[in-house]
Amino acid sequence: MFTFENYHPKYLAQMTAIWNDILEDGNAFPGEELFTQDAFENYLMEQTIVRSIIIENEVAGFYITHPNNIGRCNHVANTSYCMNKAFRGKKIFPHLVQDSLERAKESGFQGMQFNAVVASNKAAIHTYEKFNFGIVGTIPSGFRLKDGIYSDMYIMYRSLIE
Repeated sequence: MFTFENYHPKYLAQMTAIWNDILEDGNAFPGEELFTQDAFENYLMEQTIVRSIIIENEVAGFYITHPNNIGRCNHVANTSYCMNKAFRGKKIFPHLVQDSLERAKESGFQGMQFNAVVASNKAAIHTYEKFNFGIVGTIPSGFRLKDGIYSDMYIMYRSLIE
């Protein structure tokens, strides 16, 4: 089985490698510059929530959550999810999404928004829709894939108020 843990430095190397792996793939995250462990730890310290799903002392995946914007918009969360490739396809991702929604609500967020869901990321979109996220906007050719082709990207949202 698995456990959830708040960020702990003992997982930093694994988390940095997972994040950088996603950046290198060039199909999901907008960043292009890889992180050093020190820089990534600084980035993690800026987040409101950092949680990992741990299976046998290995990070199977993790997420980061922070306000989507400042001031009058800081009640809406933004979350990014990272899956270790060795654990993809094992039905773990929905547990990350569920945990992030619960923790965001506990932290006082009233909604969650994803700003750049790449249209070709069908598995993620399918999971988000199962958790009642809706596509509230499409940015045509808004994401440049690693191969240089432009893909649409979606803005997705769901309320955390019931």
